[in-house]
Amino acid sequence: MLKKIWIIAPFTSVERLDDRNRFQYIAKSLSRKYETHLFTSDFIHLKKVFRDADIKDKFIYKLHLIHEKGYQKNISIRRAISHIMFAFNLKKEIKNMRKPDLIYCAYPTMTSAYFMGKFAERNKIPFILDIQDTWPESISAGLNTRNLFIKGCMFPFTVYANIIYRLADVIIGVSETYANRGKVKGTKAKEFISVYIGAEGNKFENIDINNMIEKSNSEIWITYIGTLSHSYDIETALDAFGLLKNESRDNIKLYILGIGSDYKKLKEKAMKLDILNKTVFFKGLLEYKTMIAYLKKSDIALNAIKKDALQTITNKFGDYVSAGLPILNSCCSEEVLSLIEEKELGENYIPGDSVSLKEKILFMLRDENKLKEYGENSKNFSKEKFDRKNSYQNIFSIIDRTLFKEVK
Repeated sequence: MLKKIWIIAPFTSVERLDDRNRFQYIAKSLSRKYETHLFTSDFIHLKKVFRDADIKDKFIYKLHLIHEKGYQKNISIRRAISHIMFAFNLKKEIKNMRKPDLIYCAYPTMTSAYFMGKFAERNKIPFILDIQDTWPESISAGLNTRNLFIKGCMFPFTVYANIIYRLADVIIGVSETYANRGKVKGTKAKEFISVYIGAEGNKFENIDINNMIEKSNSEIWITYIGTLSHSYDIETALDAFGLLKNESRDNIKLYILGIGSDYKKLKEKAMKLDILNKTVFFKGLLEYKTMIAYLKKSDIALNAIKKDALQTITNKFGDYVSAGLPILNSCCSEEVLSLIEEKELGENYIPGDSVSLKEKILFMLRDENKLKEYGENSKNFSKEKFDRKNSYQNIFSIIDRTLFKEVK
């Protein structure tokens, strides 16, 4: 009988069958060797709508859509209730199922990770935790944690997070910073491994972009991809492009690919600055291959993250280096700052400082040879650390060893 694996990942994107999502890719790969079940939410976090149940029949692994209440604001009581409902309905879903040989669980959410960790502990099932984000710390970035009341309210969630980390037999993180967060007192985990979210390098190589998107030879494209929300410093980028407009640098364009809670507010700001659809373009959520085409047409990638945000190596970072782009970075994570400097992937600028960003843009554009070198370094680094066909072998090796009782 095939070994059985449950993957618990509430935020998995399953609408597109391109395997861009980490857990979709893992589930598809594991299903070639094991009986694989992927449990995710019936609510699409990014779009704030419910997904079509018919999608369950489109995969070679078994997809379980778990109902939750849904919410409109990312930081809200309603969202907390929705996550509790997900865990409650997950419990009902697995009640009569044959127990798995291994559970591979995304963190967050906290409630589902805690429930599955305790379930694994009771049933003596190996439990691998894959840290995508550090809750509650990353949520705190959207709150005024200098307020002692709010700081006190967050403390119990930190304790809760530490309890969850202690339940894991192995901890994987999408960055070294995240993996190390799981090293709490009393943990039973012996392995703490970082595996970047990554990308499929062949998709960047094989897409023919010549007839997909038009670009004038005189234009310089700077591109941001990803969520538009409180952690991402797009307002500073808009202010920087307002400054470039005042200097008549209209050939430098900013393309923003993505959606999120700040989408409307940011478009309104661009309109007030008189740069909307002139030097700044909002393209919304695109098909993955179209997004790749924009990146491959671009000259510089923008990794715009606010000072207090706790993001490290994100989806967008993997896509940027896979496209071989020089990176303009404002993320203050030591891990990211070190990569930009030591691997010479681009330039760091001061988050929240539009003058710093404007000056760094002009600085990078003054030296074509250095810009080309940054791009080549990004491409080489992506092959080493971000191409999933290589980097994800670490995940699959851990799963194989854990299933067959060879955990270090």
